[in-house]
Amino acid sequence: MIHIVFGEADVKVLQEVLLLDESLAGQIIQIHDDYAVGPINNIYEPEGIAERHQWWTSVLEGSASEGENMKVEKNDVHTVTKLKQQLIENENEIVWIWAAQNKHDVCSYYWLLHHLKAFQGRVHILYLNNLPFINEKGSIFYPQYLHQIPPTEFLKAK
Repeated sequence: MIHIVFGEADVKVLQEVLLLDESLAGQIIQIHDDYAVGPINNIYEPEGIAERHQWWTSVLEGSASEGENMKVEKNDVHTVTKLKQQLIENENEIVWIWAAQNKHDVCSYYWLLHHLKAFQGRVHILYLNNLPFINEKGSIFYPQYLHQIPPTEFLKAK
């Protein structure tokens, strides 16, 4: 089982979830780029990917995180290429995409679907839109991001 999330904080909470439920054991992959911002014209073609890279370069120019963000942004296509290779090599492998109700997760999910369309039936979405959860204080809340959900509550969503 391969799990895909769209934020670093989401990786951390999902790692805790996997420790609570052995049936979820598997690899966690993070898609780093925020596809809710920036150019997306021809995003699946080399020209569109290069345009997006140039846009990120100009946006991040001079920022303290410039180098790290550019390195991460470049790796999404490579990450998905490796994922597709895993799915080709192991026909029993399935993918769970975990997404919450925010523009980053939703746009990244749609970007990812294009890459995984050949694996229809093996890719599942756990879209936590409008699902109520209980926080540490016992109150009901509707999370905007996965990392806001306590690990024990993920088991209910599953």
